Amino acid sequence: MMRIHWLLAAALLTVSCASRPVPRDEPVTLQDTFQFDLGSAHTGRTHRIYVAVPKGPAPAAGHPVIYLLDGDAHFPTLERLMRALPRLAKGFGVPAATPIIVGLTYAGDAAASAQARGEDYTPPAPDVSNTGDRFSKKQGGADRFLDFVKQELEPALAARLPLDGSRTALMGHSYGGLLVLHALFTRPASFNTFVAGSPSIWWNGRYVLTEKTAFVERAAATPVKARVLLTVGGLEQTPRKSAGPRGMFAAQRRMVDNTRELAAELSAMGGDDFQVQYLEFPGDDHYSSWLPLLNRGLLYFTAPALLPGADRAGDAAARPPPR
Repeated sequence: MMRIHWLLAAALLTVSCASRPVPRDEPVTLQDTFQFDLGSAHTGRTHRIYVAVPKGPAPAAGHPVIYLLDGDAHFPTLERLMRALPRLAKGFGVPAATPIIVGLTYAGDAAASAQARGEDYTPPAPDVSNTGDRFSKKQGGADRFLDFVKQELEPALAARLPLDGSRTALMGHSYGGLLVLHALFTRPASFNTFVAGSPSIWWNGRYVLTEKTAFVERAAATPVKARVLLTVGGLEQTPRKSAGPRGMFAAQRRMVDNTRELAAELSAMGGDDFQVQYLEFPGDDHYSSWLPLLNRGLLYFTAPALLPGADRAGDAAARPPPR
């Protein structure tokens, strides 16, 4: 009986500890950051904006700017990388203008944000009835979203901070990478650097490649001035053993082949003012390739000489994509 009493007492103590409220102190905050909500007449929704500002005075021309898609997921990481940039550049004796980081996300719950993303990050194809995305209820709103960024968000930021409008980058992963490609192919003057990580080229029968074809034709007559970084994880079309039925999509979507082939075709365009770099992360799949993307994308935009391998001829990081 004594043993039962001890067991009962232990069980009650466990329940008591489990039900005790977790103490909550002040939340963790990131220094020199702020956020604001901005309603859009173009998208018809409220966007939440995260902003990280470099320490010290702004350059005479203003701060360079990285517009980071999926800011709710990626902003804290890129913000930390941005803070480390001045010390890294100084250590290697490389000039680097530290950028403002602008993370774009949504006001509202996660489910609503995911639906908004599915619409805002996909190109306005004539037919979106069978895109391969069975989750997003609406798709094809990329032009409205880009109009929001350029016509509503950019002026709102310029009213708060000194910006260098000649040095801007759009960076995104997955659907975000798809949006970056759409922006490059349809409005290449809107940013001077385009960073597309693991772009969802598969979407809607690879519709974005029809935009690419028109872009290449126009560029033959009117050369484009832009810098482009394409990245992908080397394992992105190799299913994980635990993926189950989802694993078949990894092979079908040809994430690695699509990105590699696109990089080769864009590189073949040539021209001093149109630069393309392709990076493949051998040990990463779609769920991890966003981490090296943020690091390499930041360096590509601010200080390409700091990219790993950039100082060694023949290194994979410095070679053009295979053709």
